[in-house]
Amino acid sequence: MKRLALALLVVAAATACNREVGLTPTPISFADHPGILRGAWSGTTASDQTLRLELSATYDTAETYTVAGTGLLDGDSLTVTGSVIGGAVHRYLQAQTTPVPETASLILKRSGAADLPLNCFAIGDDTSPAAWTWQCFLPDYRHPFTLTKDTP
Repeated sequence: MKRLALALLVVAAATACNREVGLTPTPISFADHPGILRGAWSGTTASDQTLRLELSATYDTAETYTVAGTGLLDGDSLTVTGSVIGGAVHRYLQAQTTPVPETASLILKRSGAADLPLNCFAIGDDTSPAAWTWQCFLPDYRHPFTLTKDTP
């Protein structure tokens, strides 16, 4: 747990160092931007487990939106809840546009087993929306994996 806290502090510090005073975020379409954790997402964890998620996203505040859904981790059913944080640079707008997300903190709830925290960091930019992914960490944060949007 101490390692996870240290890793999150390092990421927060590194992100804060790159902030520009007066930076105005670029609005994006909340309804269809590929970086919004909505719809089908999948990845293979460092321990070769297949993770599949089906998520919905709901506006929460100017800084966050909530995520809920279901999924499978190597065939085990999951209930997923959590939130996505825009950070100091990004602000979510309740209308059709929102700035790009930065971090997601989800809980994977498994029947008969301990809940798993899933922490993710957005990777991508608006110049290449098809390449949008999330770098994710299960409790053993030293082994990240990539979560990608599934194509219909």
